[in-house]
Amino acid sequence: MDIWLFLLVLVAILIGWLLGRWRPFHRKSSETGADRFSESYARGLNYLLADDSDNAIKTFTDLIEVNKDTIEIHIALGNLFRSKGEVDRAIKVHQNLLARPNLNRSQRHMAIAELASDYLKAGLLDRAEKLYREMIELKTDTRVAYRRLLDLYITEKSWQEAADCALVLYQMKEPEGSVVYSQCLCEIADMALNSGNNGLARKSLDRALEVDTGCVRAGLLLIKLYLNSDNISAAKKILQRLIRQNPEYLQLYIEPARQIYLNRETQVYQEFLQDQYQAHPSTRIAMALLEHYVDNGETDKARQFLSDILHQSPSFEAFEFALRLLKSSPDQLGETWDRLSLFLKSIQDKKTEFTCARCGYDSHSIQWLCPSCRNWASMKSV
Repeated sequence: MDIWLFLLVLVAILIGWLLGRWRPFHRKSSETGADRFSESYARGLNYLLADDSDNAIKTFTDLIEVNKDTIEIHIALGNLFRSKGEVDRAIKVHQNLLARPNLNRSQRHMAIAELASDYLKAGLLDRAEKLYREMIELKTDTRVAYRRLLDLYITEKSWQEAADCALVLYQMKEPEGSVVYSQCLCEIADMALNSGNNGLARKSLDRALEVDTGCVRAGLLLIKLYLNSDNISAAKKILQRLIRQNPEYLQLYIEPARQIYLNRETQVYQEFLQDQYQAHPSTRIAMALLEHYVDNGETDKARQFLSDILHQSPSFEAFEFALRLLKSSPDQLGETWDRLSLFLKSIQDKKTEFTCARCGYDSHSIQWLCPSCRNWASMKSV
């Protein structure tokens, strides 16, 4: 059963219960009026049973008036509109509730929370933010308010505000709070690095690693920071720690390793790739090693290594490299091989490289915030 249909059934049950304790007519009212009230309720149930949700909603909405006994029912109706995508109607219902002077504290807080959710779904982020801030000031559902604000700021890419909310949730011992807070700090550091503010970047990254010692992204950004200041020794230490603690992200370490070693210690970079391939064989490391052999004029070594790869663990990347390498021998290749190379390259570009461990979302590049389930640092290499 869809969630909106479940809510509609719940509303019908609430109205039925209300009939047993609320009398919409004074004693002097005629029995005909009461009968019409009961008939309307029965008609609404018939619409519901006939799967005619639109008429059922209209009937139940017309049936009940806003008073202290029907607040919860109106909130449920508003939620039903929102779940069906009729956000404008949900906003009107919840705004109408908030305009009532007879709401108690609990009912007002409930209406504020639901109206904020309406605004959020409608994309009215500034209005939603204002209401969530009001919830925090009223000290009602504070944890929920901070969660919603955090998601709102992430959507807006307002990373300082997002980090402030994430800090509060981290201090509240929110599950995954350390991961979310550290990733928000990484976003701040990334922007700071791009703008040349190394001081802010360093401060943010130190805090990110203090909160989440296993944060790979913070380590990679710290390497970038050290390389910008030509502190090769410090960058090398961070790289070695990342390899030791998080080898599953090894393919992300190849470019930092190339920047650390290549222009200073070419042989060391080659040994690094060879050692890592022996310890953690992967296509990405193999390709980096092949490219290194060719760039340094070690074509025979590249051909032998490529032959081993194609025999032991063939891949699209290896075949594409083989075609490029053999292109230096015109008698062995022709236009067909060029077309095949382009074909293999196009397939390679579409290949899934990372998968979210939480929801299974596939991507050809690393996504620190999963676009599907919105969990941080949940993408793992395939």
